[in-house]
Amino acid sequence: MLRTIVVDDEKLSREVLCNYLTEYCPDIEIVTTASSVKSAFKAIKKFNPDFIFLDIEMADGKGFDLLTMFTTVNFKVIFVTAYSEYAVKAFRFSAVDYLLKPVKVDELVSSVEKIKAIKATEPDSVTISTLLKNLNRDKEIPQILLVPHLKGFEVLKIPEIIMCHADGYCTDIFLKGNRKIISSKNLKHYNELLESPDFIRIHHSYLININHVTGYSRQGEIFLTEDNKAFLGDSYKNEFLKRMIKK
Repeated sequence: MLRTIVVDDEKLSREVLCNYLTEYCPDIEIVTTASSVKSAFKAIKKFNPDFIFLDIEMADGKGFDLLTMFTTVNFKVIFVTAYSEYAVKAFRFSAVDYLLKPVKVDELVSSVEKIKAIKATEPDSVTISTLLKNLNRDKEIPQILLVPHLKGFEVLKIPEIIMCHADGYCTDIFLKGNRKIISSKNLKHYNELLESPDFIRIHHSYLININHVTGYSRQGEIFLTEDNKAFLGDSYKNEFLKRMIKK
């Protein structure tokens, strides 16, 4: 069994989540609950849980404040939040799972299954560190991206992404330095994450960083840095040209 702590300053929210876990996730042991950042820190130090459910806004601080109190975060985190869309995007960039309030049973079960599937604890500190960096940035889009692949994950600097190319259910990500990473996520996933003035979908199989565009041919070829090349779909042509002129 995996051991967890439910952290939320609202008594009803704690009770609902605990009831759901007891009924729908019987192989998860709730070792205790906590109603504040301070009490959660003590509980985690005492019980050493495998993962925690962590509310964002609490009376004595934010859930993020709790994470910064640990030198090393050796537990998984599922955020339970009604937080802003920007924060949700930051969670996704950092590969941290989250539940939106009010919590739905199917989403709770799905999150727990993800935790159970990831038994290695090595990525925890990196994941949380990346999340906090992304949340603290002033820019609309975070600058660091965790990319999952078959062997684990890699931490990428987003400006170094030249293009993303769909390869079935996976995505080939081309980077500065003639590097390529094969992600286990599909292109739609990255199209949603990299929604910014710098990235544009130019084909059902291509997403490019327009800062790396070096040329364009009337045959629909887009030339990018480091000898990369993508193809422009007819339905994407007007938007691509408009964005390039504006750039």
